[in-house]
Order: sequence, then structure tokens, then C-alpha cells
Amino acid sequence: MVKSELYFDDGPFRIPFPEEMHRAAQEQQSNNKEARIARAREVYCPHLGDLSSRNDQIALLVEDSRYEDDDLADILAIDIPEALQIWEARPVSLFSCLEPACRTPLPIRNRTHLRRLLHLEKQFNSFVRAEDPVEFQKLATMLCEGCAQGLEHSYDEQRRAEMCIRQARVAQLRRMPFEEYRLTPEWRARRNRVLFRAGKQCELGGDRCDPSEPIDVHHRSYSRYGDEPLNHLIALCRSCHQRHHGILPEAA
Repeated sequence: MVKSELYFDDGPFRIPFPEEMHRAAQEQQSNNKEARIARAREVYCPHLGDLSSRNDQIALLVEDSRYEDDDLADILAIDIPEALQIWEARPVSLFSCLEPACRTPLPIRNRTHLRRLLHLEKQFNSFVRAEDPVEFQKLATMLCEGCAQGLEHSYDEQRRAEMCIRQARVAQLRRMPFEEYRLTPEWRARRNRVLFRAGKQCELGGDRCDPSEPIDVHHRSYSRYGDEPLNHLIALCRSCHQRHHGILPEAA
């Protein structure tokens, strides 16, 4: 089962890499690696295979990520669609849906698609552990269309549920007086981020600031009270904060 935690940031939508799919990807990559080694032995070892086996050489080169399509066409002196047809007649690597209950073979649309599958297979097995966040679109590439749609739907439902919970919490925070709100983990987290940004110094600065005074976090605007973006907040020394609220006269 996958974890329920989702990742909301400015990048692509990410979800935890399900452990069952991670194991399936590892098994698939191991099988394909062994197949590539065996085919290479047939082609390049005189005592195991025929060095003139043109089609086997083509199949291996089609999967070789070092060569772009134009370069490979020049090397082989044939068009890439023809090279891919030769590969399809006896493919080296095989890909199937990573959903363990499915494992439907994935059709290869073109060499670009094949190279992307090979790249993702390597990436998932070399740099990704079970439950690490992965880009949903990358994981969907390694699934059949039905499983990709089902996984997206389940996480869409989860995201909507979590968004409703978050909106309800923000509404609750907005109703709180500041003396209560300032004790919440949400405000403490925002406050700490502002203080870190400011280096725990008054962001107005100037000679009138006493470095020994405590640093407060002041609202520039209350329009997003309870869900403040950081640019609505500023770190002020106690004296500057009091001046903002008219507690101290400007001349003080």
C-alpha cells in the first residue's frame, strides 16, 4: 500500500513510489539487464554467436542511449523505422505495466518512447527507493493506460480530500484571535521561516535598531490571515514593531 502523504510544490505533481511497483521495476530491470548481456555475448563473442548477425547488432544499437536517431541511422545505413521493426521482431528489453496485479505488456510507439522507458527503468532502480516521491507522469509512463488512469483518479480523490481538510483548517485559523493563533504550529512555522530569512535581525535595520532587542514577526497585510504568504510578513525589532502599531512615537 502507498503512503497517503502527497507533495505540493511548484514542480510536477509527485506521489510516493509504491513499494510493490518498486519491486516490479527492480525485477524488470534485472531481467532486461541479463537479456542485454546475453544478446551482447551472442553478437560479440565468436565462440558464442555469429559476429555477422546484423539483426542482433541492430537490436542492441536501437537500445543504445548513446546514439541519437540521426546518428544511428547513419551508422546502420537504414531508416530508424526499419531498425525498430528489426528490433520488434526480436526485442532485447521487454516492458510491462509495473502494477503487480496487471503486468500488461507495454507497446513501444517509437524509438524515443523506447529510450524513455529504458531511462526511467534505470532512474527508478538507481536513484529511487520505495516510497520516495516520484513525478506522477514518469510513473504513469511505466504503467498501462488503465492503471495510470486509476492511480491518477485515486490520488485526485485524495488530493481533493486533503484540500478540503486544509481549507477547513485555514478557516478555523482565520477565526482565531492572534493571541490564540500565535500558539498554533502553523504560525510558529511561518514565524520561524521569516526569522530564518531575516537572519534573526530587524529587516528595516538602521541605527535606531537595538541588536539586543527581541525580534517580532509583523503582518504587512492581514488579507491572508491564517494562511499568510511570507511576503505578507516582516521581521522587526521590538521598537520598530511598536512604532508600526503607534505604541512608540516616530521620534522616539
